[in-house]
Amino acid sequence: MAIKITTEDIIAKYPKIFEDYQGNPGRVNWHGVPNGWLPIIDKLCDCIQWYIDHHVSYTKEGQYKPAQVTCTQMKEKFGGLRFYENGADKTVDGMIHYAEYLADNTCQDCGSREDIGRTSGWISTICRTCAIGNGDRAMAAWKSKNE
Repeated sequence: MAIKITTEDIIAKYPKIFEDYQGNPGRVNWHGVPNGWLPIIDKLCDCIQWYIDHHVSYTKEGQYKPAQVTCTQMKEKFGGLRFYENGADKTVDGMIHYAEYLADNTCQDCGSREDIGRTSGWISTICRTCAIGNGDRAMAAWKSKNE
């Protein structure tokens, strides 16, 4: 599976979510997501921004329109996706949890969802093909999620 989007593409595509801020010199807090998960991040941001731009609901207290969500950090940690934000409501939290679930079942190297496992030591979520391609050491540490 060819990965066609980059972190820079995503940042440029969603400027309201990836708003520059003083505590993020060189935008380092938005880099560190493996390439295989970038399509998941792209779809997550698309869903979040669409929801913010188009959702209006009415409660006893009046009209509710969600606040703009901004990403403060996204990264891989312990073989899983982490997407930290400001301003999320329960709906956006659900979107983020679902994206994190998808990443847990997607190869971080190639984006495949087939034959996914984890390596031990430095934990990575990768498919069997990428584990084999990464050499004997990676394959020896790889364990299928189905076992």
